[in-house]
Amino acid sequence: MAADSLLKMAAYTSWANQRVLETLEKIGDQVPATALHLFSHLLNAEVIWLSRIQRLDSPVQVFDDHTLTECRRIHESTFERFIGLADATPEELEAEVTYRTSKGEPFSNSLEDILLQIFNHGTYHRAQIARDLRQNGLEPVNTDYITYVRQSVK
Repeated sequence: MAADSLLKMAAYTSWANQRVLETLEKIGDQVPATALHLFSHLLNAEVIWLSRIQRLDSPVQVFDDHTLTECRRIHESTFERFIGLADATPEELEAEVTYRTSKGEPFSNSLEDILLQIFNHGTYHRAQIARDLRQNGLEPVNTDYITYVRQSVK
C-alpha cells in the first residue's frame, strides 16, 4: 500500500474514533454498556498493538472496560502515534515486528500489516457500536471514510 494511503487511513481512523467518542460523551450516562465495552476494546487493541510495536508490555488487556473519561485519555494518547507510524519509510513499513498474541503465541508481521489490522479492526467495531446505538434507540454518528474525505477537502 502506498505510504500516503496509510497516512490517510491513520488520519481517518483517528477522526472516526474521535467522532464516536464525542457521540458517546453526548449520550453520557445513557451510553449502552455494550457500546462502551466495544469502544473500550477498540482502544485497548490500539494500545496493545502500539505496545507490541514498541516492544513494551501493554498497560491494558484486550477486554478491559473503561469509563468515557478513560476512553478520551487513551484516544488522545494514541492517535498521533499512529499517524507517526503510518508516515514511516517503505523499509520501516516492511520491517517485521515480533510479538506475542493475546494467547501468548509468538508471531511476526510487518509494520504495514499491523497498521492495516488496526485500521480494519477499528472500522469493524465502530460499525458494531453504531448498530448497538440504533438498537437502543440512539442515533450513531456517520464514520464512513468518504464522509471523512468530503469533510477534509472543505
